[in-house]
Amino acid sequence: MTRMRPAGLRVCTSCFDEFKRNLTSFPRLYRQCEEMLTVSPQKGEKVSRQLGRGISLNSSAVDARDVLRARLLAWSDLVAAEQSCAAPDRSVDAMAAFLHRHAHWLCAHAAAGDIVAEIAETTAKAKRAAYPHRTRKFRVGGCVEPQCDGSLVAVIQPHEQLLPSEVRCDIDPEHSWPAHRWRELDRRVGRQNATGGDRWLTVVEVSKLWGLSTSNVYRLASVNSWRRRANGRRVYYYEADVLQSVG
Repeated sequence: MTRMRPAGLRVCTSCFDEFKRNLTSFPRLYRQCEEMLTVSPQKGEKVSRQLGRGISLNSSAVDARDVLRARLLAWSDLVAAEQSCAAPDRSVDAMAAFLHRHAHWLCAHAAAGDIVAEIAETTAKAKRAAYPHRTRKFRVGGCVEPQCDGSLVAVIQPHEQLLPSEVRCDIDPEHSWPAHRWRELDRRVGRQNATGGDRWLTVVEVSKLWGLSTSNVYRLASVNSWRRRANGRRVYYYEADVLQSVG
């Protein structure tokens, strides 16, 4: 099953629509995380302490706000630089609105798949911090079933829910793995990712391993002509090229 892509875009219609919805939700999530800053975290969660005041802060809410703002800033700077237009002011509301206005351009960019994925990841992180008792969902990779262009999504239920946690495809509901089959799924993912000795890294992996923003990864890849390949919407870069530039 193949998802339809609007003319000129590198992502499907549902991803484009979700991207715009996520950007619209950012100001509200940012404010909700702010309200959660002094709410006691759940048992087992980290707490950070503000020096000199003895106020315990919810570390998840602090991190979520920092990541949300940082990613808005990075992508806003990329749009301003490549579109030769004025950057928005540094408020979350202004930057989210700015990216929303440029949503079509961003989703036609060579980095569209990772832009959409990063904004979705940021949204999920903020929702977990803002609404800690909600069911958590996050992408874990491409579907392992043959001829399927979907992505695998882990659905982690709160402890008080009776429904089981599972990993399922976001296109075909029949492609699902309950918790007791996750070892089997892990083996299939490992076989699918086998590359015969050569290692390829996603933009997110490069970003995390070397502490770079996603937008900077794309700039380095372009400037240094890293070899790349695509698997569906996900882009991979040849590890040796990455190491030569930033190793």
